[in-house]
Amino acid sequence: MKYKSLFNLWKDSCEKYSELIAFTNSKKSETITYKQAFRQLCYLAEVFHKLGIKRFDNVSLFAVNSVHWLILEQAIITIGAVVVSKSSDMNINELNYVFNNSDSVALVIDNYDVLNFLINKNKDFWEKVKFVLYTGSELIEILNNKLYKLSDILSDLKEETIIKTDWEENSNDIAYINYTSGTSSNPKGAMLPNIGMAYVVEQLQLFNDIESGKLFLGMFPLSSAGGKSVNLLCFSRGCCVMFAPYSEFYTILQDSTPDYFELAPKIIKTIYEKMVDFVNNRGILFKLIFKISYCISAAILYIERKNLFFAVSLKIFKMCFDKIIFKQVRNSMFKDDAVLCIGSAHLAKPLEDFLNILNIKFVQHYGMTETTGLAVSNTLKSQKEHPFSVGIPFEGTTIKIIDPEKHKELKNGEVGLITLQGPEILKEYYNNKEATQKAILPEHFLNTGDLGYLDNDGYLYVLSRYDDVIVMSNGYNVYTPILENEVKDSSYISQVVIVGHGKPYLAALVVLNGNVYKNWCSDNNNNIKIPNNNEEFKNFIIEHINEKIKRKHDYKYYEKIKKVYFLNEDFSSENGLLTSTLKVKYKKVVSKYEKEINSMYKEKSI
Repeated sequence: MKYKSLFNLWKDSCEKYSELIAFTNSKKSETITYKQAFRQLCYLAEVFHKLGIKRFDNVSLFAVNSVHWLILEQAIITIGAVVVSKSSDMNINELNYVFNNSDSVALVIDNYDVLNFLINKNKDFWEKVKFVLYTGSELIEILNNKLYKLSDILSDLKEETIIKTDWEENSNDIAYINYTSGTSSNPKGAMLPNIGMAYVVEQLQLFNDIESGKLFLGMFPLSSAGGKSVNLLCFSRGCCVMFAPYSEFYTILQDSTPDYFELAPKIIKTIYEKMVDFVNNRGILFKLIFKISYCISAAILYIERKNLFFAVSLKIFKMCFDKIIFKQVRNSMFKDDAVLCIGSAHLAKPLEDFLNILNIKFVQHYGMTETTGLAVSNTLKSQKEHPFSVGIPFEGTTIKIIDPEKHKELKNGEVGLITLQGPEILKEYYNNKEATQKAILPEHFLNTGDLGYLDNDGYLYVLSRYDDVIVMSNGYNVYTPILENEVKDSSYISQVVIVGHGKPYLAALVVLNGNVYKNWCSDNNNNIKIPNNNEEFKNFIIEHINEKIKRKHDYKYYEKIKKVYFLNEDFSSENGLLTSTLKVKYKKVVSKYEKEINSMYKEKSI
């Protein structure tokens, strides 16, 4: 390995790209060069050491993305301590759970309200912590000799300040305790090795041709191991890393022209919807030309994937469509050479087709908290050659697909549990032997809990969470995320969760897009105000969903949706129904809407 540790990665990058801008915010009001970043890192490491942080101590870092986040966490790691990170806009009780469960001895935080909550919730708070470092900009009223402000500490760092730069590598130490997003249970603290993240970044360099001086827009929470790894990839290649919340995404696209993005499939769906709006707003003629071009291009894409002999002769049509129509739609959001890195969950097939047809460059990769972010990736080329796959494993990583019950290794093409072995795999879960024994199989293979298969070339296809399989009362197994993916290009539906475990048929909880219902009522002379009271509209949406699902390969008759219930609230990280990387917490959704789900299965009285 080129990088022996994360500190080695930082030192190497800062020597190569010393004068380039490393980090900035969306308004570019705060910028840090690579040279400044390395000096701040080493200086803060000394500060933390003087404040009593020792090797193997756990330090909680609760904050939203900022120009100082990666510097702060690397300073903690550099002295041999362990970073316990969460986004400070997550559920406040979850933050309290993580702080206490991790036995953190110090806290770095940017949210004054969360800090107050933790102090009031934990009577021994000030006895427990060695210090609190507040990174926010607001005035704080708390008076305690253990409370420091980042701005005050950094103000003491001068150009002439002599700084220690020969820190130990700590290669085999634990660098992070990353708490899982808890899609199906309470968060668990995955203990991730220093060398594991260095390995992931080094491997990602082989899959992604990242150029120095380019702009990377980082919106994935840095508390996410996957988001962190892609940020560090771009940092290791001399990019300017810009941090912004999802709410500013579309504003930034108007004001800046990022070269690289990391996006969740949920954001890809929103991009799709905005591009559809762009087409619709250009007039009837443009919309007609786009529709015809898109249909023909979809047919060409199918022919190319089947490797039919006359596929090459159709390239002229693709070039014409792209130059006349698709380029305008694509450039409404991205420049031509922009690259989208797509993670968190596998991309729905209709959305992958959409990106391909519009000639938007993208790669999918795969991993989870327990793999220090990522373990599998595509290149731009392989993404086209192996559509719908998430790529091949890293050089030192092994994939085995096993039978979920017998744990016997399966052949290529057979669907089973995805297991992974490599330097990036978690060591164990913090103070949780039961979870560790369940997740770690013999030879330290990780049971990912995902179902998928390998093709004959070794490319991985992810289908569903094993726990998300619905067993209907008639005994049929249904992989609901696969059905939900087919609906992700719907212009009517923003979010959908399919239910039916132990039931005779499938039903769906649906969040509608914007003014869809109002517009439908206007077009159909229907004045029923509440969509759940409107049987005609319900039938329309049910038919619409089923038409989408029927496109699925190997569609089964029992995968048909028979009932829907419309929700008034989006699934979000704020209400605890989405993870920080925008994955649905299925069990929490089912629990919260138990009454609404049961209403779709009530027998009609005679």
